[in-house]
Amino acid sequence: MSERAFWVGTYTGAAGNGAGIYRVTRRGDGVLEGPELVAETVSPSYLAVHPRLDVLYAVREEDEGGIVAFDASGGGAFGASGGRLREIGARAAGALPCHLTVTPDGGRLIVADYGSGTVRAVPLGPDGGFTGEIDVAEGHGSGPVAGRQEGPHAHASVIAPDGTILTTDLGADLIRAFRIEDGALALTGETPLPAGSGPRHLVVHPGGQVHVVAELSASMLVLRPVDGYVRLEVVAESPATAGPVAGEALCAAIKLGDGGRFVYTSTRGNAVVTAHRVLEGGAALQPVADVPSGGGWPRDLHVDGAWMHVANEHGDSITTFRIGADGVPEPVGAPLTVPSPVCVIPA
Repeated sequence: MSERAFWVGTYTGAAGNGAGIYRVTRRGDGVLEGPELVAETVSPSYLAVHPRLDVLYAVREEDEGGIVAFDASGGGAFGASGGRLREIGARAAGALPCHLTVTPDGGRLIVADYGSGTVRAVPLGPDGGFTGEIDVAEGHGSGPVAGRQEGPHAHASVIAPDGTILTTDLGADLIRAFRIEDGALALTGETPLPAGSGPRHLVVHPGGQVHVVAELSASMLVLRPVDGYVRLEVVAESPATAGPVAGEALCAAIKLGDGGRFVYTSTRGNAVVTAHRVLEGGAALQPVADVPSGGGWPRDLHVDGAWMHVANEHGDSITTFRIGADGVPEPVGAPLTVPSPVCVIPA
């Protein structure tokens, strides 16, 4: 297997030990090398890449948040002169922006603002830079969990196969559906989820179902599209971990395994990643194994083929796993030291 590079987002300043965005490289044997600091920026806790251009986007997760775009072509080998990311634009966002998604056509950057509960669509130009007016959709609603659901908290988005933008609202226990109409975000539907579940991240399975990891209830929700992806219905619910969790679970990431046979999640409270077997073509999930994440507070994870990389925010490390034929990840080598990593994506 050839080498592959990854971008790593971190928390900085009072929020963590990082200094910005780092680059790491996976060798042919799966071991990660680095890290190399390639851009100094404030708490780039989530990253996304343009589908066709060498452009990297990052949130600036703070109370008066923002988003930043970088030219990621490098201008030469990384580590050599000119190898750092070059900022090509910045815009204001809402409070505590925490997630980014680029639409498949490369025309919009979708931003989830956790603190203000807003979702914004940022127009992108032919060069991948920011252009035009940002459209903002306000959130609404609340939930029963004190201290976490006093109001809307947009947390993530995914683009469904029909182009619908699906967003989670952890504070209001909702999945919201949007379309881009006349350049603006148009709300086309809302799906209520179990009260107090706190939906965090989501993926669309190849079978068409939407899989959601619920942070507050430590559960996995499977939703079936009813009217395209405008309206969904919950068809299955299962635990987010194979074993019990002492105290708060605080589930975080969800990613599809190779071929959609397994789904993987991270749970911060007991520092595990969990393999979930996909049943009935995606209509149900079964947790089959909890594996120690190799560090404290596993935030994000990346899965491609037989490899998994887990960002341990409080462990200042990224752990590499090889995924076996049974779908269960096994650690490979020693964790790579990276300060306060919270997001890992392919470069």
